[in-house]
Amino acid sequence: MVVVQHFQELIDTLDKTKLLSIPKCKEPFMKIEFANCHSDNKTIYNGPEPMLPFAASEIFLATINKWRRLTTVDENCKSVYEVSFDIEVSNFDFIPGDTIGIVPQNNKSEVDDIINHLDLIDVVDLNYTLSVASEQKGAKIPAYIPVTSTLRHVLTHCVDLRGIIKKLFLLALAQHTKDKCEKRLLEYLCSKEGSSEYTTHILNKRICVLDLFKLFKSCKPPIEVILEHLPRLLPRPYSIVNTRHSNPNILKICFSVLDIGDNKKGITTGWLEEIILQKFNIEEKMNNLNLYNESVKVPIYLRKNVNEFCLPKNTEIPLILIGPGTGVSPFIGFLEEREHLQKNNSEKKFGCIWLFFGCRNPKLDFIYEDELTKFTSKGVISKFLTSFSRVENADFHYVQDAIIKNGEEVTKLIMEGAQVYVCGDIKNMATQVKDALRQSIVKYGNLNEEEAENFIDIMQKEKRYLSDVWN
Repeated sequence: MVVVQHFQELIDTLDKTKLLSIPKCKEPFMKIEFANCHSDNKTIYNGPEPMLPFAASEIFLATINKWRRLTTVDENCKSVYEVSFDIEVSNFDFIPGDTIGIVPQNNKSEVDDIINHLDLIDVVDLNYTLSVASEQKGAKIPAYIPVTSTLRHVLTHCVDLRGIIKKLFLLALAQHTKDKCEKRLLEYLCSKEGSSEYTTHILNKRICVLDLFKLFKSCKPPIEVILEHLPRLLPRPYSIVNTRHSNPNILKICFSVLDIGDNKKGITTGWLEEIILQKFNIEEKMNNLNLYNESVKVPIYLRKNVNEFCLPKNTEIPLILIGPGTGVSPFIGFLEEREHLQKNNSEKKFGCIWLFFGCRNPKLDFIYEDELTKFTSKGVISKFLTSFSRVENADFHYVQDAIIKNGEEVTKLIMEGAQVYVCGDIKNMATQVKDALRQSIVKYGNLNEEEAENFIDIMQKEKRYLSDVWN
């Protein structure tokens, strides 16, 4: 059997005679033609190049001139790094709370897997010309696919090889699968009858075309089918950690390396880690004193701060900052800015700042501990509350626990006009933090559940409750 154990049980139980309700498969509408020899490898779009999401600047090719690991090297915690980009010759003008977009590229070995599986080695570096060969209604080349380029460029920079396979893509792939069992299973997964199995085996397991080609060895579609269905490889946003006061030519970000299993890491975080670990090891530094100047260039751009996630102009407003894990990173910039303002505006009044931070274990992943301790000792942070989820006798295990325990004072600050900033995971943390604040307002703000909910909604509309969250 060609398909590996991942789908074996499903194959064994699949009724091979039952008629399936599957949508009509459209004919591929793109036609690709290759040049007879290597040329200048131009990349041309059918119109303007794809827009960068929320762009507030042009792309700048930045060099990483410093990096440091913020967590302990331990299997019980994620790898978290801070990198410093040299932006001296850019036109970047940023404030604390702003973000950059990093334009990633697909992993070379994964690109090679696609090339080898589809037997493209002889044409992958030739210039191609792409055209619409069908008169299907709405048939057009996706805007992010160049009409002239090389397949290696497109597979590396333009399409997301990790995108979850959609049903219509599965159906198109089934038409180019020779093994009968594999073909039947692909048709079943995109049928009405296989809807729950599609959710279980494809959506929940985040199966992408890379996984599918490993599982379905006889599935070898024309490259046009791949280009028609793969989504765009989008830039990834990262919070800026620093202000421009200490060094206007440096821009810092912090990121945790996403481990998605099966020896895969996040596209962007894995790429950045590879750059800093391969290009900046001690042996290379000793052998090449100009290493930093010859480093890989990372395409970055400033993003519009559409949520207005930034410090209020009125320095007297109290601030409640909630950022577990890497969610604390934009607040380092906030605190640097506040320290600078306090140092240079002694006549001004400044509201208090409460910071809620959480991690698993302070010995492993208490990122920016030294910086946060200094901000506290200098009075920039008025109250610093920590939560440690893997420490049995910790005062708090999660930031929401610390909020509830200090609910009376937190509610008092909010009623006095404090602004709340939440940064981190939208799936769990952000929801639970909002619930903890709502509980506190109900208990100490003389409001019922509905009134407290409406109160927070108004705070959000008035930009007094601001979130910078990700999934």
